[in-house]
Amino acid sequence: MSYQDYAKALKMGEKQYRQSVSHGTYPYLPVLEDLLRSSPEVSRILIGRTEIPISLIAGTASEERTTAFASNFMPLLGQDTEFSTKWSLLCDSVQEEGLRDPITVLEFMQRFYVIEGNKRVSVSKYFGAVTIDAVVTRVLPRLTDSTEHQLYSEFMEFHRETELYEIEMSIVGGFPRLLAAIPSIDPVTGKPCPWSDDLRHDVKFLYSVFEQHYFSKNGQRLPLVAGDAFLRFLEIYGYPALSKLSSAEIRMKIDRVWTEFLVLAEENPTSHILSPTDASRKASLTKILPLGNLVGSAPLKIAFLYPKDPSFSSWTYNHEIGRRYIEDAFGDAITTVSFISTPDAAETIIEQAISDGCRVIFTTSPAYHAVSMRMAVAHPDTIIINCSVNNAYRQLRTYYLRIYEAKFLAGMIAGAMTESERIGYVADYPILGVPASVNAFALGVKLVNPRAMVYLDWSSIENHDPVAVFREKGIDIVSNRDINAPLSDDMDFGLYGICDNISFRLAAPVWNWGRLYEELVRSVLIGAWKNDANENEKQALNYYWGFSSGAIDLACSSHLPVGTQRLIGVMKDLLAENRYQPFTGALFAKDGRCIAEENQVLTPDQIIRADWLCDNIKGRIPDISELNEGCRSFVAHHGLEHLS
Repeated sequence: MSYQDYAKALKMGEKQYRQSVSHGTYPYLPVLEDLLRSSPEVSRILIGRTEIPISLIAGTASEERTTAFASNFMPLLGQDTEFSTKWSLLCDSVQEEGLRDPITVLEFMQRFYVIEGNKRVSVSKYFGAVTIDAVVTRVLPRLTDSTEHQLYSEFMEFHRETELYEIEMSIVGGFPRLLAAIPSIDPVTGKPCPWSDDLRHDVKFLYSVFEQHYFSKNGQRLPLVAGDAFLRFLEIYGYPALSKLSSAEIRMKIDRVWTEFLVLAEENPTSHILSPTDASRKASLTKILPLGNLVGSAPLKIAFLYPKDPSFSSWTYNHEIGRRYIEDAFGDAITTVSFISTPDAAETIIEQAISDGCRVIFTTSPAYHAVSMRMAVAHPDTIIINCSVNNAYRQLRTYYLRIYEAKFLAGMIAGAMTESERIGYVADYPILGVPASVNAFALGVKLVNPRAMVYLDWSSIENHDPVAVFREKGIDIVSNRDINAPLSDDMDFGLYGICDNISFRLAAPVWNWGRLYEELVRSVLIGAWKNDANENEKQALNYYWGFSSGAIDLACSSHLPVGTQRLIGVMKDLLAENRYQPFTGALFAKDGRCIAEENQVLTPDQIIRADWLCDNIKGRIPDISELNEGCRSFVAHHGLEHLS
């Protein structure tokens, strides 16, 4: 019999016992019965026979055998006991035949507690087994709004689709994002379906390689579980590409993006740069590039990637104006090219642009953020910058404008000009940053007219005309899209009034992307590009500019009352000098929540990630199922956290 194996296992158990006692933790197996006293169960659900990770077996279901094992499932009873003999006989059997029968366990909060089979778990752990067959019954707790229970609720949905236990998450929203990152589509219906055995096997392999390498690099020291980092890994490279790689290639990919896990572990992972910094304007004497067309010097080649044709898309048209602006600003020091591409085709176009000598590439939509990150990792010598606010990657800088400042001023005009005290606001997509603009507009209205209400509606809702709804409600002022594309027939843009079905322009926010592009390109030309990153070593960088940088403005009609024009001029100056912040408390959401106490100023991250609406807004944030089919995928990847 394997008495020597038992002696070794006993030493392992005694060592674990001593360590637990010295650290003031319970030295024996945790008991599920004890846990259920503080978190009572609601029901039990038979999952059935399945393979479970031994690492997630946390203890025993009852107190009967708890003191026979240390907390690592190694034995504590002496070698002269009947327990020792049975353990040794089982050890011999496992070596000769393997385990024949499954153990029986209860699963509670993604941990397993053994009803029958404690010694089989102990022997399997001793031999370094990774999984074990088990008959599983889930103990369902009474779920609350706690983070722990939100995560478990998401896990149960994830397990229903995948039957995987191995992957854990510590960030709410992680499991739904993981399902989105590894889609399973029925080839006949084209609809999402539960994972196949082959997909489950492939994901298990990928995760096991990732987890082993993550821990070999001391990832357990980060305030993340391996699943959090694994999700970031998938979102960077994409599952289809990773599924084709060998173990060695997967480990190389992990090494390339290790800094991204360090950023993810930070309490504040993103540094929002609100204006041009001194560091970004400090020229490097050794790396400076020529600002003029000197003999023998090649111009800096810059590419712009557009999601739509500038002639028909107001969003792209604004960026195209910015591209032309820097061509005029830098003359022969740069050359620019532009491409129109879907996100699916963007990788090929970026590769071609790099091959053609482009050293800086602006990807001008959040839809490009995943491919931008992949390309930034694959081409570290090329500067790729993505226009978005919703990704915190160290190796990919992002940029956006604080357009909510202009919306705030537009709201002030609307509040001053309305006669019905009913003001309409047409938003486009329910994605990160959009509620900030809606709320800023509403705060501007409230500042000058506390009685007025803002009626929120969405242009992206299926078969819906917000302006027609506004006319029915007697709304006399409307905030719509910010600027029109050159060849668009739609003239309802900016802030306008409605009188007898005739609209008249009041103001329009101005996106001055050229101002931001000019500063970023200049920092590259003078060799100062890395300075901002060097001053923010553990954070991702997001350029988030507003009035203080000249990157946004509000164009006002000359027909506005003189007093209103003067007021807006004063507020512009205050915003430009950072002497006034629209999101200053006390702020209350329409559901009664206090968002900010008196004189509290929201941080940029709190403003960007707002998923609430001000208390003077009538309307709501729509569910993704209500949107036009063409925009659902975009919103699913870039939308607010509470949307699926």
